[in-house]
Amino acid sequence: MASLAAFWRHTPPAALQLRRIALAIGIKPDTSAAPASMSPEATKQAMQRTMAQAEQLGIPIKRGRHDDPLAALLDD
Repeated sequence: MASLAAFWRHTPPAALQLRRIALAIGIKPDTSAAPASMSPEATKQAMQRTMAQAEQLGIPIKRGRHDDPLAALLDD
């Protein structure tokens, strides 16, 4: 367990890294909701709030699937 904690201090899990990036660019993550228990409607609303915050900060937002031939293999 100590070795895992030491590794995470150097390379944190992706969720922690994304949270740090969001805080660094000024997006305040919603800490009141647990993502695993959110309804689809609540998830959609949270995504809309996050995109609105990003747009207010001047971060370009692209909606829809990007034009990548490898992504065409994935379902919507």
